[in-house]
Amino acid sequence: MTYSPRLLITGGTGFIGAALASRLIQTDRWDDCLFLVRADHREDGLARIAHVLRDHGTPEHLLDRLHLDQILCGGLNNVAEWQDDPRLPSIVDVVSSAAVASFGNHPSIWPTNVDGVLAMAHALSKRCTLRRFLQIGTAMACGRQAPVPVPEGYDAGEETEHFLEYTASKYEAEHRMREELPDLPLIVARPSIVVGHSRLGCAPSGSIFWVFRIARALQCFPCGLDQKIDVIPVDYCAEALQLLLEKPTLQHTAYHITAGEKRSCSFGEIDIAIANATGQTPMTKTYKALPFEEIAKMQGQFKELLGPCNRRIVLRAIRAYGDFAAMEMLFDNQRLLAEGMALPPPLTSYAGLCEQTSRDHLISEQMKFDYK
Repeated sequence: MTYSPRLLITGGTGFIGAALASRLIQTDRWDDCLFLVRADHREDGLARIAHVLRDHGTPEHLLDRLHLDQILCGGLNNVAEWQDDPRLPSIVDVVSSAAVASFGNHPSIWPTNVDGVLAMAHALSKRCTLRRFLQIGTAMACGRQAPVPVPEGYDAGEETEHFLEYTASKYEAEHRMREELPDLPLIVARPSIVVGHSRLGCAPSGSIFWVFRIARALQCFPCGLDQKIDVIPVDYCAEALQLLLEKPTLQHTAYHITAGEKRSCSFGEIDIAIANATGQTPMTKTYKALPFEEIAKMQGQFKELLGPCNRRIVLRAIRAYGDFAAMEMLFDNQRLLAEGMALPPPLTSYAGLCEQTSRDHLISEQMKFDYK
């Protein structure tokens, strides 16, 4: 059987992958999409894709476009089990979005994010004639020593001081693909911090928004209210990925998908936006920028202020995100803008919506998106 040119998407049930799928289902290319999904049967995989598309606001009539031939059962940890699928030679484009996006030390981070991605890239290189392999990384793969704003394509090499195992794994995957597969048509997209959806708030996912909720609940964090943070909504990230996927020619092989200096917001501005949307009082006069050691002394109050939670995980999160926030890292996005992408909406334009759609969810519940 001959198949039309296909687009393989991994991570289609994840936050970013589902946002991209929710855009593609509105286009002519949807019928040629193939999703690698961890499922025992195509029916189960189809149900998982449908579920996340609903979370991203996809109308029911568009879900009728889903069909079983779009599902490739498998994952990055068992590439050998699906690499002989007869549909693979028809693949021309790849969006590599699947990853263990845990900010803890999950044992599957390296086997999946590095070994699995490499195994897939090698398998596809042997069986397909690829036009584009779009690898979704993270802007934080630049490391602690990067200049601010971080230039697109910045690479400190072996001197990179990684923030987390997750960011280190993303960096390693990029480099090993370039070294081991020099002919792979690799395009690396590095999003900054992806929080919420500009129209749906935290309905699709509460990932990372809980950091702002913790800071507001404790009235303190290891950064000042005047310091800025580079955040984009997931739907903007998906729009940028679609551009990088579909544009016939690209000027570069590495791009940031970020707010940049023009659309990054200060923590104080974000707090005011949330307060205005919810009828609360901004914490301008009550907030304190405290070192981690001082915040740790408050852990006896965590249950009262944050609700049921694991104090150890909360402290780890405050240390990790507080350290990053205090560095005030912003990421240049001129390459992406030059390709024709518009500026993203600032977090202040939808932070209130994120808060409103988080009201019925515990902070600890949202933290599970990031601490698996």
